[in-house]
Amino acid sequence: MRNKILQRKDFDFFTSVKTRWRDVDTLGHINHTVYLSILETKHKDFIDHLYGQTTYDFGLKSTSAGLLASMDVTYIKQVHHPVKLEIGCRITRVGSKSYDVHQCIFVEGEDNPSFQTIHTFVMFNFVEQKSIPVHQVIIDNLRELE
Repeated sequence: MRNKILQRKDFDFFTSVKTRWRDVDTLGHINHTVYLSILETKHKDFIDHLYGQTTYDFGLKSTSAGLLASMDVTYIKQVHHPVKLEIGCRITRVGSKSYDVHQCIFVEGEDNPSFQTIHTFVMFNFVEQKSIPVHQVIIDNLRELE
């Protein structure tokens, strides 16, 4: 079930981005590395959605943040510029100190994704340099895969 390709209907949260000319590779489609860059940039939208605020510390001053531990990436189909992409995010697993976020990138108006990733985050205190328990807000937003 973990590697099931999710569909648009499987997500409650979406954010979007438009592709840029510089995102195109020599083969004429969006370069594979661009998807990860988009997710890195747009992940903050999901965090803001979960916590309902934007007043938390980032980086080495953070006492509580999700630290990316691993990612499982699946490229499903090519995408060509220009296009608006919609990113669906969903927490699908929660452990005591880690959690998984399924993310799919959809071409606007399409139900099947072009790209999917499962990011595993470890809750981390950067000041003390140690893992910490997962926040209740993460647990409350868990939607396991069926």
